[in-house]
Amino acid sequence: MSTGTTIIERALQRIGAHSAVSPASPASIILGMERLNSMLEMWLSQGIVIGVTGLAVPGDELNEKPDTKNGVIDKLALSLAPDFDNGKQIVSQQLRDDARMNFAHIKNVYQQISIPDKVVSSTLPVGAGNSQGVNRRVFFPKGGTLSDA
Repeated sequence: MSTGTTIIERALQRIGAHSAVSPASPASIILGMERLNSMLEMWLSQGIVIGVTGLAVPGDELNEKPDTKNGVIDKLALSLAPDFDNGKQIVSQQLRDDARMNFAHIKNVYQQISIPDKVVSSTLPVGAGNSQGVNRRVFFPKGGTLSDA
């Protein structure tokens, strides 16, 4: 589990916008927090529940699961990259591949799928779940003739 600031700084570091020599500005951290909150809400709306809530301030605990940390960082880095472009290519193919692989893991493990209730159509034949409005009479009485029917 990490603080929001740690996650945001690691994402900025992946795109070259944060380092020990040139730390990210407070405005960059706030932008990262807003983007992180937005990304987590989008995942939640898609049914991907990793058990975290948005951050009120960057220093709050994110409480992410250990196997989701790298996926959150990589996807956040890709989301922030256009804002820190400065005219140079900062998104490596390795970052793209890592983000794709880590997000696929998160989606496979944490996406909740709802199975809808079975709806029986009124056009189904008897015996396939439909018995309403069906006349259960036989066509011909046993031993009867055509005129008996």
